Amino acid sequence: MGAVNFQNAPEGSVTPFFPFGPMMMHAKMPSSMVRSLNKYTNKIIKDKEKIKKLDHSDKLVGKLKQELLIEEKELNRHMDFFNTIIGNFVQTELSRHFTKLADSTGISLNYKAAWIVRQFAGEFNPVHIHTSCDLSCVGYLKLPEKINEEWEEDYKDHHPCKGHIEFIHGSSGKMHQHTTLIRPTVGDFFLFPADLMHTVYPFYSDGERRSFSMNIQIDQQKINEKGEVESLDNSREHGYSISSGWKLDWMLPTKKI
Repeated sequence: MGAVNFQNAPEGSVTPFFPFGPMMMHAKMPSSMVRSLNKYTNKIIKDKEKIKKLDHSDKLVGKLKQELLIEEKELNRHMDFFNTIIGNFVQTELSRHFTKLADSTGISLNYKAAWIVRQFAGEFNPVHIHTSCDLSCVGYLKLPEKINEEWEEDYKDHHPCKGHIEFIHGSSGKMHQHTTLIRPTVGDFFLFPADLMHTVYPFYSDGERRSFSMNIQIDQQKINEKGEVESLDNSREHGYSISSGWKLDWMLPTKKI
């Protein structure tokens, strides 16, 4: 059994894919974004007070060395990338179900939490979902130096999975698959429904496998003739503030969802 591999996807590419019922989306992050998030993380992990302040591990299921919140200032540097990919996801999801947003409405995004995941040899993330949000994601920033050698050996086995992420939906059947296994590369960014089960398998090479994840809430909002939000849905708990500068390019008229 082989894993899906986006190694040859060009920087800036965006690709929806449908391994099973729920849609997922892959994008290739700009190298400048990868460098920025790595630089940010490298600075944080040298500061004991920051590590203590930003520790997020008690809120997550991972059996991992370190999981650290990303501060809003750093997250905002990359908001254009995130907004574009998520807008693409929402538009594609609406289109594939032959539905549209209601007249004079758009969507707003609330980035409820974002965190860096530092994984080392033998560590893993058990099967889990993300709660109190609509979408989640994973972006890959760093891999162990000799992970390709480990993978080369692992792929001689009938079920290679070391250091891979696997997504799970429903149960197995003769005419469909219910899991998809992905071998990550630096720069990969995957967006998926928050309640889609997934797990991360351990690897055994020296070095760090570094990624980040976010929880994102989507709200449908009423828009006036000036393109301004008339009302906000504040019924759900908010984390980061709703992103500014959200374009109405993603507003599709006529039919309510």
